[in-house]
Amino acid sequence: MAVAKELNAVRVMHIITHLDLGGAEGVALQLLEGLHPRVVAAIFAVLQAGASSSIGLDMARRAYDAGASVYFGTGRGFKSGGVVVAAWRLVRALREFRPDVIHVHTEIPELTLAVACMIWPPVARIPLLRTVHNSVLWISWGRIGQLVTRRLAHGRAIAVSDAAAQADLAIDTGNHRPRAEVIYNAVPSPPPMVSTRARTPLRILFAGRLVHQKGADLLPAIIAGAQANARRCDVEVIIAGDGAFKQELSAAFAGWSGRWQVKMIDPISGLSHRLDDYDIYLLPSRFEGLSLLHLEVLVAGLPLITCRVPGVAEVLPADYALACEPEDTLVLAKLLAAVVDDIEAARDVALRHRPALRERFAPDRMLSAYLEQYRALAGCLAEKAT
Repeated sequence: MAVAKELNAVRVMHIITHLDLGGAEGVALQLLEGLHPRVVAAIFAVLQAGASSSIGLDMARRAYDAGASVYFGTGRGFKSGGVVVAAWRLVRALREFRPDVIHVHTEIPELTLAVACMIWPPVARIPLLRTVHNSVLWISWGRIGQLVTRRLAHGRAIAVSDAAAQADLAIDTGNHRPRAEVIYNAVPSPPPMVSTRARTPLRILFAGRLVHQKGADLLPAIIAGAQANARRCDVEVIIAGDGAFKQELSAAFAGWSGRWQVKMIDPISGLSHRLDDYDIYLLPSRFEGLSLLHLEVLVAGLPLITCRVPGVAEVLPADYALACEPEDTLVLAKLLAAVVDDIEAARDVALRHRPALRERFAPDRMLSAYLEQYRALAGCLAEKAT
């Protein structure tokens, strides 16, 4: 695999789960946009699901605009043979694109790459960068995770947080692996200015996958408790997302008769550019790798109600007052009610932390760190070729 000559660019293929909502997918797009043209990129999405959604189409457009090639793996069930189909297509994509570096993000892509290495052994000779995006890994797939991590142990590991690095190191592969270096995620674009206008109704947003990790199942108790504690009545709660708890949440809010309005909508495309459409963010995650949305909200200086959990605690300032222990719906409800009743004070708290967070999670830091990794790995490839 020859190193790209034009502008000394490195050819990098990102392997992601899908062109859809996800922190890992967001990081991959930041990298291919921010490093173009120093990096000639391609994206391989293992699953075709989501590609035709508004978010998927927008992600594909962004990739094409950055000069990236886009490949897809499988449209069939991943567990019912789709992984093999995706691995074969990955092999074909690698042979066509000829990357200097493979950059794999999260478990489904890692499993697909491991199978591809078995199908066509030369895949394992391409320099590999693994980014660990979560602090809880291989849920219900522990043994498979051990085998895959061992198969990909020739690669260099990066983690998005200390919690993610520790989770990766805890995988028992039977051989020594160095602890992953931490490169923090970054806020991808300058945040909007926070509006000071009075808005009615006050708008609260939960945005994310409707799954256990994100605490989506906690929302009915939190919202009911906050409504009971708050004095303010002109409040609209928007739940934007899709996932395993969608039907359960729809049923819970179908007969909602409280003072606050609650509505469920599809995932919001381009939310990072519309953060100020909402006044308060409610993100009660049980664990994260390093959530981009948490970062974006904090850096924008908007009130965020959340939990001090692995992958989030590293982002929060030590004295951040709007966070509590995970799954504590009583405290989360009280925090939300307090912010609703005094939104100006909550904005002041959020804005106070903004300058330090903007500097700590600046895009240039992340981009420079990954470019250094790519060039080092591509340099190793060039040395082997001589």
